[in-house]
Amino acid sequence: MAEIKFKCTNCDFAFTDKNLIFYLNSNLDDLESILNSNSEDLELIEESLNKENSDKMTKAVISGFLYENYCPHCNELIKTYVPETNELFNPEEIERILNKEISKKTSEYKILFFDFKKTLYRDRRKILENNQCPNCENEMSLVISEKTPCPQCGASLKEEF
Repeated sequence: MAEIKFKCTNCDFAFTDKNLIFYLNSNLDDLESILNSNSEDLELIEESLNKENSDKMTKAVISGFLYENYCPHCNELIKTYVPETNELFNPEEIERILNKEISKKTSEYKILFFDFKKTLYRDRRKILENNQCPNCENEMSLVISEKTPCPQCGASLKEEF
């Protein structure tokens, strides 16, 4: 998928939405080892969505979608990981595994659970646009789009091609 560039109509804020996904790469064979593994056996991959990466995502033990936005209150880039429903692990186990892996890369993140496949697009947008920053707990959108205001000044954003 193509990247979408957004620019504020009022200030110098610019952001590129890379249509990110994430998946957990593991060289471990059994699920118990993944749950109790030390970090060298697991690798969190974050990439733009395309056919090849979609196939990797499908084969991974844990995978999902990754959204980014800036919090206007604490001025940090916040990553939101939305894991897909998983028959191998329950949500608490997924959260424990992801927390261990994500925290190696950043401390500004949120893990958000909802059934992506059973949630209508309209409802997904509401969930993502009306949320809270995990750092300062102020209200913020977890995604950037033309429908959300600029996180720095509140003016409108426009797509650049």
